[in-house]
Amino acid sequence: MQDIRILFLAPNWRVSLLRSFKKSLSGKFFLVGADSDPYSAGLNVVDQKYVIPQFVEQGCIERIRVICDKENIDTILPMTNKAIIFMDKNREWFNEEGLALYLADHSAIKICHDKRSLAVFFSENNITSPDLINAKEPFPGFPLIAKEPCGEGSKNCFKVENQTDLDFYSKKLPSHVFQKFIKGREFSVDWFSDKNGVPIVIVPRERLATRGGEVMTSRIEMIPDIIESAKNLGTLLKLRGPANLQGILDESGSFFFTDINLRFGSGVLHTIYAGADIPRMMFQELVGQLVGKIDNCIMDGSKMFRFHDAIFDS
Repeated sequence: MQDIRILFLAPNWRVSLLRSFKKSLSGKFFLVGADSDPYSAGLNVVDQKYVIPQFVEQGCIERIRVICDKENIDTILPMTNKAIIFMDKNREWFNEEGLALYLADHSAIKICHDKRSLAVFFSENNITSPDLINAKEPFPGFPLIAKEPCGEGSKNCFKVENQTDLDFYSKKLPSHVFQKFIKGREFSVDWFSDKNGVPIVIVPRERLATRGGEVMTSRIEMIPDIIESAKNLGTLLKLRGPANLQGILDESGSFFFTDINLRFGSGVLHTIYAGADIPRMMFQELVGQLVGKIDNCIMDGSKMFRFHDAIFDS
């Protein structure tokens, strides 16, 4: 059986995810990593590594073109939002090369990569989400949450407790988005759909502990209402491939969607371990096999405890 050659764009610290591809089907994946950071940890665990220009630099697309030709790449997986935007801008070339792209439509990328646009999309489609607040107009009250409009990994995200805080952040961070703060349990929903957008994996994980925006401890809880809501949202956006939908389950049982990442979430290893072998599913689809079903095989209630590891190079 043929192997599948995947180019991971900007793998950086995603070592555990890369290893999960190797472990899923030993010898069936050939992993290529391309990163502008020569000290990227992910470049130490792939089968072939390349240092590339930054995505905004002129020569980046040509460098990736050469890599794809040399390594006979079958598909490309972007690991960061910047990598997704780069692929979206060069979508025509990737399509011409016949590469299998697990990439959402341009319209979905524009919506999901801007929190203000995403909040408007939620409102227009009657999807439960925190209210978008205009700091210059009357609003129900505090607390609020302030976010970068195009932020990633919870960077520069602040809780706004009172008017003094609001005045400070409005002046210091005028481009920030302000939303109503929802008290409750924080969830990430791991999503994977095939190239046609048919959802295959929808697994909610409660984020029990985080560090710098990354989940460190999680518990899978297969709540039917969250799964159905995520299915409807992902289908509406025509998501393809991996994604991560985030939200808050409040005390009344209402689920408020807050963010959508069009890539693997940091805790997807938990979902893969719990029964949703996404690397195997990707392989099956790319070689023309039927994608395996995961009905009733997820380890509901399982927990994940992440920790930092190290790679040494002499």
